[in-house]
Amino acid sequence: MADLSTSYLGLKLKNPLIAGSSPLTASLDNLKRCEDAGLSAVVLKSIFEEQIDVDSDSAVDGAEEYLAHADAYGFVKGASMERHIDAYLTLLEDAKRSLQIPVIASINCRQSGSWIEYANRFAACGADAIELNHYTVAADVEVEGNAIEKEYLSLVKAARKQIKLPLSLKMGPSFSSLANMLRRFDELSIDGVVLFNRFYSPDIDIEKLSLVPAQMLSSKDEYALSLRWTALMSDEVRYDICASTGIYSGSTVIKQLLAGAKAVQLCSVLLKQGLSSVAKIESELAQWMDSHSYSKISDFNGKLAQERMPDPAKWERVQYMKSILDAQKG
Repeated sequence: MADLSTSYLGLKLKNPLIAGSSPLTASLDNLKRCEDAGLSAVVLKSIFEEQIDVDSDSAVDGAEEYLAHADAYGFVKGASMERHIDAYLTLLEDAKRSLQIPVIASINCRQSGSWIEYANRFAACGADAIELNHYTVAADVEVEGNAIEKEYLSLVKAARKQIKLPLSLKMGPSFSSLANMLRRFDELSIDGVVLFNRFYSPDIDIEKLSLVPAQMLSSKDEYALSLRWTALMSDEVRYDICASTGIYSGSTVIKQLLAGAKAVQLCSVLLKQGLSSVAKIESELAQWMDSHSYSKISDFNGKLAQERMPDPAKWERVQYMKSILDAQKG
């Protein structure tokens, strides 16, 4: 019987399947269901700095007639923010009391400061690790790319200084030199990186002539980008890589592990197909390992990473016309 255990962020996991941050990890009942389904760890639904700011400002607007006192604005805004934090801490504490699997807290923040400091409160409540999400839409034509990169590096540096728990960064691919950024994160002693985040994107309703949210769930064909970058970087950095986006089957999990990922995050497949998909994916992984005489994941983990390939340039080639012609012939 294949041993599916692995290690991610220094955490011992019974298998490489983690529940990524989503509405499915926002309540204790659902977190218990995730554990019962066989997932090896859960990432709590991210606490969003931007949303809390919006809600806090709304609370201030609603109390405008009572804000004549000079300190009232800060009190109302602060109290609203604390309610959100307290609710998150309660969920974290309840999850740690109820679950046997690791619980990873997630912070979606726009800048360093008090939001990083909340990580200490997460640690006090028993979080096993912290996942930091940061995303900047580089829409200001006056801001150069290196300024965005410095912003990311500054945030991670501040987080690493403040956070003693295992720390991962869930990020997007939009950098002029992604490989360089991933190496520089390594220099900041981060423990892991999740490739890649799936951010909110707007769409247009052509009948109402208004903006609407685009499809947030990934499809089963969207794993290629994270697969490539996992393979390119898994032997170049000391931290663990967790693959995300488009992971719907055991075969895709196997590909990510062969590329060098230590674990994968499941999200869209759980929301689309239900938690029963976990057992199916786990079974496919175990059957493949048995059929290839692998007794444990470390026997093949990273076997097809770029540094271990006889022709490593294959992971870098961009032969799109040939690929299109081959697909048409098929």
